[in-house]
Amino acid sequence: MLIGKDFQKLTWHFSGYDFLEPNALIGDTLILIIALIFARKIHQLNNPNPFFRYWTLFLVLFGVSFFMGGLGHFCYNYWGIRGKYFSWFAGMFSAFIIEYAMISIYPKSNFRKYMKWIASIKLVLFLLLEIFALYLYTIDADPQKGLLLPTVYSFIGLGLTLGFLSLMYQRKISGSFRYFWMSTLVLLPNILIQGLKINLHPYFDRNDFSHLLLIVSMFFYFKALHGINKELNGRLITIN
Repeated sequence: MLIGKDFQKLTWHFSGYDFLEPNALIGDTLILIIALIFARKIHQLNNPNPFFRYWTLFLVLFGVSFFMGGLGHFCYNYWGIRGKYFSWFAGMFSAFIIEYAMISIYPKSNFRKYMKWIASIKLVLFLLLEIFALYLYTIDADPQKGLLLPTVYSFIGLGLTLGFLSLMYQRKISGSFRYFWMSTLVLLPNILIQGLKINLHPYFDRNDFSHLLLIVSMFFYFKALHGINKELNGRLITIN
């Protein structure tokens, strides 16, 4: 076990190629598979509410972004830091889709439009800041710096929507919304795991630990969505 620093990256030599962190690719591929399975199950609910379509789209993009992130780790010797760019930007779009889904069912239409504008402006602002950061600063020596803005963006947006709004919707729409704010609690240890660089084993480092928590959170997402649809019996989501 290592705290405060990382184990030496695992390598895999195959047919003359030198790949890095095959464990990361395995974890990210597993996230992709589970995300696509859940996306298909949510799609099969056939609920006409856009709320469910947004969540289906999120799961697809979420899974693809992590798979591409895993390839970025795996092929780092050939793609360099640019191989991680897609996952960083896609991560912000994924969080934006969740925000949009949760905002889309807010009861007051005027304030709902206002929140959608704020979410959109925030996304554009962070995308531009990330582009400028990647252009102005050399992050090859410490790729984690490239994750800073996407992490802050997700923390703010998901904290407000999956945290605050889900508590409100739990009381007014369906008790199954509680699984959304519970999912944020599942991910809280990531702050310590990544911040303190807590690595349990070379074959199960801090990124693998984070992947495990993300998989658990997806189960919470699916449980929430399935429960909401069941309680509403396929009806549109409304708040009285």
